[in-house]
Order: sequence, then structure tokens, then C-alpha cells
Amino acid sequence: MANLPTPLAENAAHLDRLCELFDLCQPRGELRRVAGGFHHVMWRLATRSGCFAIKQFADDVNFGDPATVARLNATEVAAAEFARLGIPALASLAHADRHLQVFDGVGYLVFPWTDSRARSRNAIAQYHSATVAGILARMHRAQIQVTGLAEPTTWPLTAQRLNDLLALAQQHNVREVIYMLDRMDDILAVVQRQQSALSVLARRETVSHGDLDHKNVLWSASGQPLLIDWESARPINPTYELLLEALDWSGITAHFDHGPFQHFLSAYVQAGGDIAAEYISAAFDAILGAWINWMLFNVGRAAGVEDLRQRAIGTEQIDVAVSALLRLEKHIPRLKDIAQRCAERRCAEPGNV
Repeated sequence: MANLPTPLAENAAHLDRLCELFDLCQPRGELRRVAGGFHHVMWRLATRSGCFAIKQFADDVNFGDPATVARLNATEVAAAEFARLGIPALASLAHADRHLQVFDGVGYLVFPWTDSRARSRNAIAQYHSATVAGILARMHRAQIQVTGLAEPTTWPLTAQRLNDLLALAQQHNVREVIYMLDRMDDILAVVQRQQSALSVLARRETVSHGDLDHKNVLWSASGQPLLIDWESARPINPTYELLLEALDWSGITAHFDHGPFQHFLSAYVQAGGDIAAEYISAAFDAILGAWINWMLFNVGRAAGVEDLRQRAIGTEQIDVAVSALLRLEKHIPRLKDIAQRCAERRCAEPGNV
């Protein structure tokens, strides 16, 4: 599990190299750690030429692997290309066509500073979700091409991994282990459908953000969006991404309601997005699989790391995943019906909510 290498604030050599590469000028004052890093760490750097945000990657990212380095650099190339097309994307600075900088096995990205902020779950209004849905439609229509993008490396979702992690959860008395054991057959059924679902979704893909939940969209004081954290950018099935993000922006982990979900899909369609009905069922299977994968990842995090902060995050995220899975179990039949209606351009008909 992830730990932070020597903090950048204590590594003057790395900071000096970043300032030199990107011509940032001399730092003014101390480097300051700021909020925003769920897995990695963010720093605020003030110099004579302006303010910058520096992302320092955790040490579980293998920067000795050329494919990992190429993929992460390509995700920033995708952000820059979308920004060029008018999508409000925050891309990192580049030196000699390389965004990602690796020094002594530690990875960094440097961004222009922004005062925009993510909105809390309870502060999301229909304007925010509709705006994001419209941006998603524009990205899907753009059909950009970027070399080097690939699916981020993850643990395979298999029955054996499920059994191993649930045994670990029992051993360490991880929260929600009773739910996992009680639903073992249901979870296994979802796991067994993953190969088929992913094969179906792979028939149609386009480069997109890949993780456009509410934490990864910042908002200015005037309500202008800014898309951040492009590390999951990759070719992705647009219907899958749409349904995944519609669920997030309508509160699948908190106070979920069909209405905001339908409004998100409707805004996507009105912005020119296309919902392909033939992918809806596979998309929901893959979404269930993604949540189970996230739950299992955090079982390992909560039970298998020494870092107390990471354990606490793991426990918290298990709760989030279980909450989402319970709501999906209850609502998926109705959600499929709403998605089908929107695919047929009948989103706004009275009585659909």
C-alpha cells in the first residue's frame, strides 16, 4: 500500500530541478502542503513568477516501469488536447513534450495554481451536474486520439481474490465484513459477469476523463468548472462512463434519487451525447464490478497497511462502497429503464422520474 517518499518540502534538490525545468523562478517562502491529494500529496509553490500546484505521487507507483511512465504522461497529453478544444481541463505543465517528471524514482506533475474548489456532496445543484453532463457529451463527441493511453493497472477481479480478501477482512475484523459474507453469492455472480460485460463495452470506446466524479471538478466563485486529476484518462465506453458519472453526481453514495440521475442523462442528450441502448446492461454490470473492486481494494488497505491514515481511509471507503452497492441493488431495474428511455430520446417525458 502507498506511502509518501521523502516529502518534497524536505527535498530541495527535487524542488530546484522542477523550478529549473519549468522556469518557475525562485521560490518565495516555504513550500506548503495543501488539501486535494486523496492518494498522492499536493503542494502549493509560490515563486516570483506566480503560484503553482505540485502533485507528488505516492511510492506505490512504479516509475521504473516505462509503460507506467508513458501512460501517466499520455493522460496529461489528453488533458492538454481537450483544453485545446475548449474543454475546461487543467493540464500540467510540460517540458520538452513531457508532463511527468521522475527524479530518483519519485514522480511529479506541476500545474498552474487555481483558486477554484470542489463542491461538497451536499452543495451540488442541478446546474453543476447538468454542466458536467454537457462537458462529458462534448468530450465523447471530440473523438481525440492520444498515443500511449491504457487501462490503469488494477488487481484482477476474480473469485480467488474475493475469497482471499474476505478471509483477510475476517481475520482483522474489518467493518462491513458481515455484509460481504452474507452477500457472497451475489458478489460472486457479479464477478463472474465481468469478463462478458467488459468484452461488450470494448466494442465502442473513446478517449475521455475516466473518473469525472464530483471530487475531480473544481468550481470558480462565478460557477465555472475545471476538470482535474486526469490519471484515469483512457479509451472508455461512453455509455459506461455516462452512467457511472450520472450515479455519482446524483448521490449514489449518499442521498440517492432517480430525479437527478435522469436530469444528468437528459442534459447529456441535450448537449449532443448519444446513449447506446445495447451497452446499458453491460455498463451496469461493469459499474457493480467497479464498486466491488473498490471495496476489495479498501479491504486490503484497511487490514494490510501499517499507516493509520491509510487504514482509516480504507475503512471509510469500504463504507462508501457498501452504501453504493446496496443502493444499486435496490435501484438498478428502475435505472436501466430510465437509461433506456433516454437512449430513445424520451428522457423528459412526464412520469419518467
